[in-house]
Amino acid sequence: MRFNRYYLLKLKYLLPLYSIPAWGSVLVLGVLRWWLFLGKYPIVEMDEDIWQYWIPAFFPAIPVLVWLKPRFNRLYVGKNGKRRHELPEAIAWLTIALMLIFSQHYLTTSTAILLEVENVKEIGKQPRTRYYRIKSFAVHRPIGGVYYAFRTSGKFNGQLNMHIFFAHPILTHKRQPITMTPLYWYGVKFHKQIGNLSSNATKQQKFEKFFRECVAKMENYDFYHIDHFEHKPASFDRKNFRLAVGNALHKRINNDFMILQPVFKSPESRNAGMFAWILGTFLVGAAGLALGLKSGHR
Repeated sequence: MRFNRYYLLKLKYLLPLYSIPAWGSVLVLGVLRWWLFLGKYPIVEMDEDIWQYWIPAFFPAIPVLVWLKPRFNRLYVGKNGKRRHELPEAIAWLTIALMLIFSQHYLTTSTAILLEVENVKEIGKQPRTRYYRIKSFAVHRPIGGVYYAFRTSGKFNGQLNMHIFFAHPILTHKRQPITMTPLYWYGVKFHKQIGNLSSNATKQQKFEKFFRECVAKMENYDFYHIDHFEHKPASFDRKNFRLAVGNALHKRINNDFMILQPVFKSPESRNAGMFAWILGTFLVGAAGLALGLKSGHR
């Protein structure tokens, strides 16, 4: 396959032009989040969903509009000398956004510490961390709370996501007397997605059926065959788990309460292949930009 010499020169100019803002965005956002939120002494607390999805979706506006767009205007020119459509910016924006999403997930789990404790009483004696392996614990089934929440997604909000949250107290052993309000709660979440374009009556019927199925699963739920727990950070899930705990206790819940959600995979598998996804996204984006150069270059 032969390439036009001018195309090769443009390609040589493109790759560093695209690489610097792509990997620079990953580095800058990673350092910023580590400094503000994930270090030993975090400065502020922010909903993790914002860091892992919303900020990566909008942050690329800075490198794309400020750094890449003016240079793309000179680089992506049709045969008639006129500026072509905005596809290069769209490819760069999507690529950097996906790289940031994957890298933020990687940062979340790779920087977290797994702490092993004998029972939940030892958790309060240590600085809080993201993951815990509790050697001995018991789940108190008679006390429990439930809460449900809905989110729309997809094009024109065409999908309805139903989330149901269950919470039960975690004790040191099955015969432990409950003399004070339990602070550690076992969280179980169920999720189902349905179409959002049907009637309210149909959606209500589907939700009620889903809710009954979840209640039946909880009646026979195996709380103990897990690898470790995840301490839920500020997020959509933690907010709704706390509301479930609040329903069980009939009062508002503060930061003294800890939601522990079971994790069934080993810690080593949390980041398996994540860096490959980041690099693969970068390469696919580079290929898309290169093909855009090939079509209609002068």
